[in-house]
Parts: sequence; C-alpha cells; structure tokens
Amino acid sequence: MKSEMRAGLERSKSAIRRYEMTVRVGVVDYGAGNIANVIRAFESQGINATLTTSSYSLDNFSHLVLPGVGAFNYGIENLRNRNLADELLDLVAKERPVLGICLGMQLFAQSGYENGPSVGLGLLEGVVDHLRALGELEPQGKIPHTGWSSLQPTDGSPVSRVSVPRTAYFNHSYFLAGARTSQVIATTSFGGFSIPAVVKSGSLLATQFHPEKSGEEGLKFL
Repeated sequence: MKSEMRAGLERSKSAIRRYEMTVRVGVVDYGAGNIANVIRAFESQGINATLTTSSYSLDNFSHLVLPGVGAFNYGIENLRNRNLADELLDLVAKERPVLGICLGMQLFAQSGYENGPSVGLGLLEGVVDHLRALGELEPQGKIPHTGWSSLQPTDGSPVSRVSVPRTAYFNHSYFLAGARTSQVIATTSFGGFSIPAVVKSGSLLATQFHPEKSGEEGLKFL
C-alpha cells in the first residue's frame, strides 16, 4: 500500500512539473494596461509571464492576460489598430485560456459608452456603462468605486474550481450592465446594487477587480 501511495505521489509531482513547464503566460500590452504589477504578481507565484505587443506572438503562449486601466474607447481602438482584437477572439474560439482584468474585462463586452459609444469584442453579453446608470446610489456608493469590496459567488457557478476571493480590490467608474446571468460567476455590491465582479464565456475568464492588487487571495486566483 505504501509503495502504491509513493508511486501515486511521484506521478502527481511529475504532472505538476509538466504543467509548470508548459504554462507560458503572455501579458498583452496595448497601451492601456497595468503591466508591471500583473507580471510581478505571476512571477511571485513562480509562473513565467512575458510582455507581448505583437499579434503574431499571441499564439506562442499557453495563457493570455488582457489587463487594463483607462477608457473603453481608447482601449478598443488600440487593440484594433495593433491587430490584437481579431487574434484574441480567434484564440478564445480555439479555447485558449484568456484572462481580462478591469478594462480588459470590459473590452470583451458588446459595446461601451465611455467617451461616446464604441463597439466591443462581443464575447460578453451586455454593455459597459457608467456606475451612475445604476440609479440612486446609497451614500457609500462614491464614484469611482475604489478600494476593497466583498465578492459573492453566484449559485451554480459554471467554474466550481475557480477560487473566488472573499474580498478584492476595485478601481473603476464603469461596469458591465445587462450581463448574462449564466456568464456571471461572482458579484459585488456597490451603492446598494449588485454588479458583475467575475464573468466567464468559453475559455475567457474576466474580473472587474484587480487580482494583482488583491493580496494573497488575488494571487491564488491568478
């Protein structure tokens, strides 16, 4: 029995080593990302993360991250001008794991209203609108939504193996409105309203919060 247990343990260790060798994270730089913190967060977990700016290089990575800080219209314009948009959509269609963070999440929506209407990448149902569109906010609903907030996993989450943080760090003035319920993994409360915090569509996983700034639980999520 002990020899079987030792053999099983060695097989598990071998599988982990193979996984670590094959994981190559590409962090997409499109001129609107919180690049340095994201790369440091992965590296702190022993995961190789490399900055990439070329659409031709995206297919070289096993996992991709689209971070983001800034305005929707600027971000989507940069993605398209750098020929990154179509390649990202193609890789998600091929079930390549992609993580969108904050603005990176919002750009996968159908459209956004920041600085005028813009067409998004269309993988997530809903539109990106200002938090004022929620209605009359409770006093604590100060915009931008900045700081730590609790997360509430949804019932029947489509990704049970995703360990959603109990609390996470947010910094945003826009949110995903009209999201499809089946795509929402977790929500957070803002000004008395529930808004999407983690969403998923196919191999795309996206967060409104910043996991790279969300302490140990955020790093575990990554």
